[in-house]
Formats: sequence, C-alpha cells, structure tokens
Amino acid sequence: MVKMRKEQIGLAELYLGDCLEILPTLSKVDAVITDPPYGIAHPCNFSKRGRGNLAACNDYQDVHDDNKPFDPSPWLALGVPTCFWGGNYFADKLPISSGWLVWDKERPDDLDQATCELAWTNYVKGVRRFRHLWNGMMKASERGENYHPTQKPVALQAWVLSLRWTPKGTVLDPFMGSGTTGVACMKLGRKFIGIEIEPKYFDIACRRIEDAQRQTQMFGHE
Repeated sequence: MVKMRKEQIGLAELYLGDCLEILPTLSKVDAVITDPPYGIAHPCNFSKRGRGNLAACNDYQDVHDDNKPFDPSPWLALGVPTCFWGGNYFADKLPISSGWLVWDKERPDDLDQATCELAWTNYVKGVRRFRHLWNGMMKASERGENYHPTQKPVALQAWVLSLRWTPKGTVLDPFMGSGTTGVACMKLGRKFIGIEIEPKYFDIACRRIEDAQRQTQMFGHE
C-alpha cells in the first residue's frame, strides 16, 4: 500500500497515492487532461521481449492497473471539460463526441507501432490534429528524456492546453505518470493538480515540474 504524500511546487499541487481516494479531498478543478491506463497491458520490460540490443531500450515499471478495464465515470462525473488520451480503447464507455484530437507521430506507415494516437474530449469542436515526430530515437523534442513507457511530448500537452476551447483555470491530471501535463502547465503559467500512484514516477514528476517551474520563473512563460 502506497503512503499518501503531498508536494506543493509553485503552481503545482502533487499527490502520491490512489487517485480515487484523493479525488474527494480536492478543491474545484476546471478541466481534466490525462493519459490514463488504457486496460491493454502495455509492455514495459522491452529487453525481455527481444529488444535488448536497441540503443534506446528502457525497462520501465509497469503502468499501474493497465491490466484492468479503465472506468472513466469518476472523472466524467466531475462535469468539467475532459480530455482522455487513448479514448479509442474505451470508447464504449464514453459519450459520443465529435471532439477528438489526433497526434500524428510522423512515423512510417509500415511500422508495427501506431502512427497516430487519439484523445476523446467532451469540449473541443471537431477533430483537431497535431504533428510532432515521435519515433524511437527520432523525436522532434525531448531526445534522450525517456521517463515513462507511454510518455507524451510536453509540446503535445501544451498544444491541448492552448486550444481555444480548453479552460484557463486549474487542470487535473489524475494519472500523472512522469508529469508531462504538469510540465506543460508550468511552462504556460497554469495551476495544476497531479496524482500518481507509483512512487518512482511521482518522484520523476516532482523533479520535472520543479525544473519547469524554476525555468518559468527565470525566463517567463514560453
């Protein structure tokens, strides 16, 4: 059992613990933007799968509860604008929406890995696309910064936050992982609440968000 812990880093309020237990203690949030476990048992130990000779190979701690079907209902019940990356994996549990986001990774179509990722939203108008190369060691940003097996680019989450339909208030990410959404919030001067149950990823998120907060204070918002 993980012992709950709270860290306040500038505009960020960070919790180590179970998000469903922490949720009732939170103050009002204006949006939920998150990349939850999809329920697909995403492989994380790559070297044991025959990829040990790859230069960019990393073995990560498993994504918590990714072996169980994801239930979006507690977050939908908040009644705020919500963005779920991976919504295509649990679309049968989501209301019908025309507001999908597409992250084009600019990968070759003949790869086994997906060339795009999708996010369901209940507030964006129409389908929107963001192009950002993310193909192994070939990345448009954050090269060598590999913290999490399903890590998203900071630029992607900053794009979501900057969409004209996204509220300007406090953002909640209940499945914070390595803190990418929080880093994007710090860069944009946004209030952020993040929750992560795995201590290893929580510590990484705290460090990344603290670094982003410090850079923002030194140089202003990007």
